[in-house]
Amino acid sequence: MEPLDATAIFGSGGRRLIGRTGEVLQVVESTMDTARRRAARGAPDGYVVLAERQRLGRGRTGSWHCPARQGVLMSVVLGLGVSARERWLITLAGAVACAEALRHFGPDVRIKWPNDIVVAEKAQGLRIRKLGGVLVEQYQHGDAAPVHILGIGINVNQDRRHLPAGTPVPCTSLKAELGGRSVDRSAACVRLLDRLDFWYGKLRRGHPEALLARWRTLSCLLGETVRAQVNGQTVEGTVLGLRATGELILRLPTGRDMLLASERTTLLVGSTRR
Repeated sequence: MEPLDATAIFGSGGRRLIGRTGEVLQVVESTMDTARRRAARGAPDGYVVLAERQRLGRGRTGSWHCPARQGVLMSVVLGLGVSARERWLITLAGAVACAEALRHFGPDVRIKWPNDIVVAEKAQGLRIRKLGGVLVEQYQHGDAAPVHILGIGINVNQDRRHLPAGTPVPCTSLKAELGGRSVDRSAACVRLLDRLDFWYGKLRRGHPEALLARWRTLSCLLGETVRAQVNGQTVEGTVLGLRATGELILRLPTGRDMLLASERTTLLVGSTRR
């Protein structure tokens, strides 16, 4: 298992903001926590923390586990000032960047709202397998302006037999989707940073509409009928779109549109292993 190549990852950015500076660590508790400490010490906008292994990685609803040197475990310090209602756009930029970067290697990588990176099949109903996900946390240090930490976890070179079992959505890896062919993780990081830089640049210049349009082309849910648990109740409807503030638009059988907020919703999407 080849280690990440910091020179290749951080030395090929050119005029890129994201990943202009960064580090590759062997073991951390969490890249999110490490990036937060770097931000407190003045790390610049776009600073990247990568780790070969983390002991206490976390996702939106729990922990995130990945064997050493088999995935991409990354957190990015972002200085863009956004309101709490606009924070979703950073999550969206991370998800779109991940999907675009990973599609280069072959699989039909898609986004499952709110933050999952998946491989999707729609031949006989929607079936998905999870490659990874993104997480955004806001950090305030003293009187300084708040920063956001974007966390990304991607399964890259795990064999199928080493993937977690019994998860709500079956897990997969790039290697599993490619029939056992390994992927250069450093090259995957470079592509991911390139795409994240592009979409973060759109946000910095005030163009979220382009990001929303790209989400529509990469979503595995748009136009699909899904069930969701909302505040303990199950609803069913067709996904129509996404608001800039992050709510999924669901058309109910009655014809009424319902907005689903991620913090109160669990999507029940059919999924299976191949």
